[in-house]
Amino acid sequence: MRTSRHWVGLLVLVPWIVLAMSPLAFADVVPGDVIDRSNWKKAEGLLPESILDWVKKGEFVLHVGELDFNQSEFFAPAVKESLTENVGRYDIDEKDLIVDTKTGKHPDFVGGFPFPQMDPNDPKAGVKAMYNKHYHTFSFGNIDYPFHMKWIGRGGFEREIGCVYVNAPLEGYPGARGARNPDNIERYTVLSVRTPRDVRGTSVMLWRYKGEQQDSNFAYLPAIRRVRRTSPANRSDSFVGSDVCVDDAWGYDGKINAFDWKLVRVQEALVPYKSPNPELLVRGERQEWRTTRDVKPSVYGYQEEGSQLAPWAPANFIWVKRPVWVIQSTPRDPYYNYGSIQFWYDPELYFPKYGVIFDRAGGYWKTFLVGHQAFQSEDGEMKLMIVSIQHMVEDRTQHSSIVENYSDRNVWTNFAHMDLNDFSLAGFMKFCR
Repeated sequence: MRTSRHWVGLLVLVPWIVLAMSPLAFADVVPGDVIDRSNWKKAEGLLPESILDWVKKGEFVLHVGELDFNQSEFFAPAVKESLTENVGRYDIDEKDLIVDTKTGKHPDFVGGFPFPQMDPNDPKAGVKAMYNKHYHTFSFGNIDYPFHMKWIGRGGFEREIGCVYVNAPLEGYPGARGARNPDNIERYTVLSVRTPRDVRGTSVMLWRYKGEQQDSNFAYLPAIRRVRRTSPANRSDSFVGSDVCVDDAWGYDGKINAFDWKLVRVQEALVPYKSPNPELLVRGERQEWRTTRDVKPSVYGYQEEGSQLAPWAPANFIWVKRPVWVIQSTPRDPYYNYGSIQFWYDPELYFPKYGVIFDRAGGYWKTFLVGHQAFQSEDGEMKLMIVSIQHMVEDRTQHSSIVENYSDRNVWTNFAHMDLNDFSLAGFMKFCR
């Protein structure tokens, strides 16, 4: 595996990071290892306890591999510039909001990652890490992502819905700079169901504001044919009866200052990737960057005849050993369904890889897996790390919801041309038909 100059700098810091955070000492694995019920102890400490338990039971088998690329290079060009330009430029205030270090005021616009260099000894390290996660998603510009969500039980495949996720950030990428923004919006988002007919048109819309102001959320239900304003806590409700909620998107999609954050430890972990090699991005006539239909499919246990794996177990992923930060989050809203979430976060990618979710009584509930795939254009001009795995396992009900992201039937568009009027209440209705 190649090592980037950016990552070399982080590696130099590892000795004092390890001492500062006092992590546990874990067993070692190497590319080529296959971790199953016979040798699960090799991965002890490198996985959340829930996933390790699946391996112990023979429900998951992990094929350890390595990446044939430097993931720190797979950011949009403007984002790469922020890795140097934004060093020391921003901080977090007492309300967990981003401020300019020179003025102490909230900036009008932040381009790229606000905190490209993060110190694990910083009391605000967890908050800064998760802001970087949000700005990573903003770095794709406007996105139009169709996807399918599959219900998988012990008996295998049950049903699926076809949806679209549309996101229009007014932060993070050059195309948003200077945009008219009288309402101080951070981003607009719509999540809408397209198929099957019985739930078609079910949609939610988010207006997320900069600063302290809490989200404005709207929902349309075909049964009542009305748009209703909903509480931010509703984003933790089950989405159309699945095992996931709206805030689970991208690993975590809630408002940062609606939670308390604490970096618990630094360690290594085995995390999933779809493929060790980049897939192809193609540029459209309007300078949009799209995935193609010729991509590696995700295969799960229920799709392999005679498989002894859990029906929802990934069968063709690789698991790569990476340094991670374990970050604990607790919602401030007493009506939020989750009691706490433990994120396993890749600080080089600025993204969570696991979310271990606990109920409000403190009991373990479910685990969310997040994976990425490198994409690049033929000339190497554009490189992105795109979410390839979004996969919730609900251990209590022995059930899973798997998101089929980009695929042979879902082409994803980055830096898409959009009309912000579509995110008005009137514009929202076009998603609800």
